Amino acid sequence: MRSFQEQLEKDFDSAFFNLDEFAEIHTLDGKEIPVVVDNETLLRLNMGKTVDSDGIFTDSIVIFIQRKHLDYEPVIGQVIDFDGVTWPIDNVLSDTGGYTVILRGNEG
Repeated sequence: MRSFQEQLEKDFDSAFFNLDEFAEIHTLDGKEIPVVVDNETLLRLNMGKTVDSDGIFTDSIVIFIQRKHLDYEPVIGQVIDFDGVTWPIDNVLSDTGGYTVILRGNEG
């Protein structure tokens, strides 16, 4: 019988991080890994702030990464290379098996 953790990791691979479902291959710090990009989450994480116009979040993105694909734990303020673009990490939420990382683009 599998442990809960083992079943959760299997579910991550077979559903959420499945390349035929939600995940796509992206380059993170020179390493190609499955990543889920979800800019709609920015709207939900906006903490009640109002959005005045379209495109307000175009330079920020939310990515979901499995812990097993990183050689480090991402931290706020760290700079990473995502698909050839340098991004500072604005926020990190750690969950079982993975991270939700908000990357902040340059303003102005």
